[in-house]
Amino acid sequence: MNNPGVDPFDLLIRARTVLLDALDALAEHRHAVIVIGAQAVYLRTGGISVALAESTKDSDIVLDPRSFGTDPTIEAVMRKAEFFPSCTGQPGSWVNAAGIPVDLMVPEQLAGPGTKHTRGARIPPHDNKATRRARGLEATLIDHSEIIVTALDPDDQRRITALVAGPAALLVAKCHKIAERVDSPHRLNDKDAHDVYRILAAIDTDTLRTTFTALLAEDISHQATDDALSYLEELFASGPTALGATMAGRAEEGVGEPAQVSAAVSILAADLLETLHTPT
Repeated sequence: MNNPGVDPFDLLIRARTVLLDALDALAEHRHAVIVIGAQAVYLRTGGISVALAESTKDSDIVLDPRSFGTDPTIEAVMRKAEFFPSCTGQPGSWVNAAGIPVDLMVPEQLAGPGTKHTRGARIPPHDNKATRRARGLEATLIDHSEIIVTALDPDDQRRITALVAGPAALLVAKCHKIAERVDSPHRLNDKDAHDVYRILAAIDTDTLRTTFTALLAEDISHQATDDALSYLEELFASGPTALGATMAGRAEEGVGEPAQVSAAVSILAADLLETLHTPT
């Protein structure tokens, strides 16, 4: 869904600045910090030409508690960098002085004890509200690599080498995000589905197959990946009128070719699933 009157690139510039600020704040733990979300999608697919401009107002980061240190604590470094807990009260949601958000998340499987109503991750000695647990992020712990993340503001010369989730892990995360919101339509965002299209269109199917096969072979990522492939089938591969395919096309209303995008993402998703089911 587009925001009339808002310059999408300006939003992206500010969001990228905040991402770099957060990476700077978490520098002592950088080996356990993985960039995800729309910014990771753009870093992985920047060469593709699609009608919908790159745009995001926030940054998303996964923390791996298996290798994340205990000192300094997450809340201490974030506050030192002048980030503050969001007024929404959502665990893991931080904002800078200008109100631009960054979300710190932990894969559900490593988020400690809790129930479906417990949003904060339990990774002591870090505060329970410093991070948020989320399903579907387990694949990012396996599928990631280093990328130099640069500022988009010409006055900001920072270049930070960061771990960024790979395309397959991003597909897993996006499929979970959409599927979890199906029963709450007001929380669905067409742009999430368009990001699925962007990844499938930009990344070679054989490359995705190789990574998905590896994710399915790892204990920590197997279930999340298997579930995501089921969501991909239901939401996208089942046809251009499937919910995810429809959302992806709808994201281009007024700027692109919605029907073409809906058909293309459905075909690309079906191709990926078919190649995964085809013996080598």
